[in-house]
Amino acid sequence: MTVLIADNDRAVGGLLAEVLAQSGLTTCSAFDGQEASRMARCAEVRVLVCDLDMPGMSGLEVLESLRDLPHPPKSVVISGYLDEKIEQYLRALPFVQEVMRKPFDLLVFAAVVRRLADAEPKLSGGGQIAAEH
Repeated sequence: MTVLIADNDRAVGGLLAEVLAQSGLTTCSAFDGQEASRMARCAEVRVLVCDLDMPGMSGLEVLESLRDLPHPPKSVVISGYLDEKIEQYLRALPFVQEVMRKPFDLLVFAAVVRRLADAEPKLSGGGQIAAEH
């Protein structure tokens, strides 16, 4: 299980990855929207942390690109530039679980992502996910 951090600011992405690693989570990073959209489709990605301001594709476009997936990753949107209309739109996407405005409390952020990562994935047909060791 992996958390994908999509943020064009490598310093911010590195800080978020470090905070999540201290919480016991495995992370990977994308620094532009196209890379984030591609990586978020990987079955290993359970949670997507997505900034809205990214080159290539905006975070909003990344999230919209995942709408066709049967089970998109649970998503936490982070941004310093949120207006009320965009925030309402984001919260209406069923897989967007949280919208956080920068700056935010890193401990609260880590707790939110940890809760989402620990939650049981949605499975059709009552199946189980087999872990490879």
